[in-house]
Amino acid sequence: MASKIPDNVANPSIYKRAKAKMKRKFKVTPSAYSSGYLVQEYKRMGGTYKAGGGIVTVNEAKSDLDKDGKLSKYERKRGAAIAKSIAKQAKGMNNGGTVMVQSRGCGAIMPSKQKMTRVPSG
Repeated sequence: MASKIPDNVANPSIYKRAKAKMKRKFKVTPSAYSSGYLVQEYKRMGGTYKAGGGIVTVNEAKSDLDKDGKLSKYERKRGAAIAKSIAKQAKGMNNGGTVMVQSRGCGAIMPSKQKMTRVPSG
C-alpha cells in the first residue's frame, strides 16, 4: 500500500524522503513525536506547504493602528489574522446564531455571567 501524501504538501518527493527517515527513526508511527519529527524534517529538507483556506480581505481602515494612512508589515499580518479568525468563527452561521465564549479559570461559571456573542443573520 502506497503512503498517502497530504494535499497541502508542495514537494511530494521531499515529503517521501522525510517520511522514510521518520519511519527508520521511530518504531511506532503515527504518534505525536513521529508526526512532529516528520514536519520538522520535511521543512529542514526545504519542503513547503501550500496555502489553504479561502480569500481573506483585510480592512485597511481598521488595521491601520498608528493612523498614518499606510499599513506596515505587522499591521497587515495582524489584520489578516483577525479577518481569518472572524471568517472561521462565522463559518456555518449564515442564518445567524449565538456563540458562547468559554470562560477561563477553575470552577463553574453562572449562566448569567457567561459571555454570549450574537451573530446577526445576513
